[in-house]
Formats: sequence, C-alpha cells, structure tokens
Amino acid sequence: MNTMLALDQSSHATGWAIFRDEQLIEYGVINLEEGDVGTRLVELKNKIMNLITKYNVNFVAFEDIQLQNNNVVTFKVLAEVFGLIHYLVNSINIKYVIVPSATWKSTLHIKGKKRSEQKKDAQRYVLEQYNVKAIQDTVDAICIGTHVINSYSYLWEDEDNG
Repeated sequence: MNTMLALDQSSHATGWAIFRDEQLIEYGVINLEEGDVGTRLVELKNKIMNLITKYNVNFVAFEDIQLQNNNVVTFKVLAEVFGLIHYLVNSINIKYVIVPSATWKSTLHIKGKKRSEQKKDAQRYVLEQYNVKAIQDTVDAICIGTHVINSYSYLWEDEDNG
C-alpha cells in the first residue's frame, strides 16, 4: 500500500493531505501559534512525524519556497521550515519530492494573475475534484498531492507494489 503525505508548509499553518493508493483519505492543518520560530519548528517536526506514523506514510511531497514581494524575513523563516522537512524525510529515509508552486498550479490548470485569484481557483478545483470545501492551506496540500499523482506517481510507488 502506498501512502503519501503532501504538505503546504509554513511556520504558523501547515496544510496536509494524505493519499492512499492515489485516493485522498484525510486532510487538515497543523496550527502553530505559540512560541518563537524555533519552538514552532520543534512542534511542527513532532506533528509531521505523528502523521507519518499514524498513516504509515512512505512518500512525502512538499512545496518549494520562493521569495515573494522582496520579503526576505518571511523567506528566511520559510527556508527554516523547508530545511526542517528536508532534514526530517532524509533522516527517516522516506522518499520525497519538492514541488514548485508554479509547477503544481500549471499541472492542475490553476488560473489567475493575482495570488488571491489563484487561491480561489485552487479551492474551486478541489471542490470539483474531491467534493471538499477546505481552507486554503489544506487546499494547496491537496493540490500538491494531486499534482504528484498526475505527474510522477512512479516516484512514490512502493517497490513491493510498483
């Protein structure tokens, strides 16, 4: 059985989606409101490990980071979150893929010039594809997982089943 955890990570709200054999089975958000960045990173690592253990995850997909609006402070924090997840999946020897946001949006035909338009279109896509009305962080995680399934599921297929 193949189980993928897709993440739309941040230091305050990380959306997640679990796909088992290409079917969306669960989704949610990890809210991290308390403490400084270091404290939230430790909590995020623990909560991601809990998801990996609970669902017997054998593949992780997470979003690449990019500098937006010249906001270096936010980019630095996102880089720390990215590094944590990158380290975590490597340290527990789970296969993974890093997905640029422009790539999954292109694959799923998410349209809009402005970020707010793209967010609404992603919500529409998830509602149409999965009959799920969810918050944006969760929607993006579902879209990232769907992109991986549509584009390169061979990366996350279990060797015993693939």
